[in-house]
Amino acid sequence: MKKPHHSGTYHQDSRKLVALARANDPYTVCWRDGLPLDHHPAHHNGKPPTWTAGHTIDGNSAATPWTNVTRQPPPGNWLAPEASTCNYSHGNNQPNPHSRNW
Repeated sequence: MKKPHHSGTYHQDSRKLVALARANDPYTVCWRDGLPLDHHPAHHNGKPPTWTAGHTIDGNSAATPWTNVTRQPPPGNWLAPEASTCNYSHGNNQPNPHSRNW
């Protein structure tokens, strides 16, 4: 079963958004910090960052794709280009509704 924030049209929207971000690189900016991809550090394993589709409201499933990839989106609920190093460090801090407190 898909996680709630990956339901609906997320996969189609995210693929289109990442393709758009790559096509406009190096002018695409990360929604979280406003930096282009080459200004982000490598991952801990040494791999370079890549473009991902990040939620401006972490985990929200009703996000609208932000297609003006050369500008940061205004406040609101968007699916916007985000460097993988930003996305993976911020987007994975959501509580797991299936976990148990042992």
